[in-house]
Amino acid sequence: MRKIVLSILLCMITCSVFAETRRYYCEVKGIERELGTGLKIIFDFGENASYTIWGSLSSKLKFVDENGEIINFHSMVDAANYMVEKCWIFQQTHSSVYSGKYIECWIFYKDATSPQEAKKGILTEQDYMDSQKNKYSDSYEW
Repeated sequence: MRKIVLSILLCMITCSVFAETRRYYCEVKGIERELGTGLKIIFDFGENASYTIWGSLSSKLKFVDENGEIINFHSMVDAANYMVEKCWIFQQTHSSVYSGKYIECWIFYKDATSPQEAKKGILTEQDYMDSQKNKYSDSYEW
């Protein structure tokens, strides 16, 4: 009887852990640059607009290292290696043309309990600036 109760309890705990996990997606887009000088790589988690109203890449989507230096990706494979290093899993690829520009799209996913957990280890320029602002404002509290 103890074994049955223990088995049922273990099964319930396991099911509740899996029930909290959700799949999150990221679309990595490679867009032809002006004058054919390679690709502009954009990581789209579906949370923010990719571009500002002036047409420049949003700082919310530019990735930086732990020192705040922008990470420049040289190719879609370079970007894919970065995502795999952060434990994202490749799902599929497709391409299209928009306004005469070739766009290559690679879809990645990660199972996590929250968007923050899914993006753990990925730091955007905006995240870095916010962390620096908070770091210095905390030291000036009265």
